[in-house]
Amino acid sequence: MFVNRVISGLALVALPAVTGASEVSGAVTLASEYVYRGQAMSGHDPAFSAGLNYEHVSGFFAGVWGSTIDLDNSFGTRDTEIDYYLGYHFEPTGPVQMSLSLIRYTYPGHEGRRDYEHTEGAIAAQLFERYSVEFAYTDDVYGSGAPARFWAVRGEWPLASYWIAGAGLGVVDLSAINTERYAYWDAGLSTRWTSLVFDLRWHGNDAIEGTLRNWSAGSRIVASLTYGF
Repeated sequence: MFVNRVISGLALVALPAVTGASEVSGAVTLASEYVYRGQAMSGHDPAFSAGLNYEHVSGFFAGVWGSTIDLDNSFGTRDTEIDYYLGYHFEPTGPVQMSLSLIRYTYPGHEGRRDYEHTEGAIAAQLFERYSVEFAYTDDVYGSGAPARFWAVRGEWPLASYWIAGAGLGVVDLSAINTERYAYWDAGLSTRWTSLVFDLRWHGNDAIEGTLRNWSAGSRIVASLTYGF
């Protein structure tokens, strides 16, 4: 879950695994940059993140995830992001799994005219544990009081020698606040050694205009190292 939150840039919390027993898991990550939905969230600088997740045998899950960020514009500044989420993972039937979740984005210590805090509702479907389709909606994007929609698809393919290739494509619709809609994508490789995951990923997006023109991550390669527990 936490690896995907950092390396894929997808809109939603990843589907948790149902193991037949309740459990607590977590992860800490050091990344060369925090890129999310095509946006440079850490000002093109390295970012540290950590998360903790609880999964109940019934399918309910909840957790918290936080990261260092570096965002500064006319509405204010933010240097910390902490997200809270809860949801329900439907019991797998055949190759398809689904989850519903609520995600609350918060920015402690923010300064300026807008706090940017908002809540998203999300639905995700996973096929054969390799492919996922996700949709999220908020009626208060970036604390503006306006709605926004997010779509994403993703695929992962195991390779030889413990490597996994992955790629994702997403669309962000912010037309309610600045007549802008843009696409973002990523492709890369990851590998695991005991509790460590190394990921090397290329991110890109089409031209971001308007409010987000200074946040665009453009085209860049991001490396990250995650320790899971």
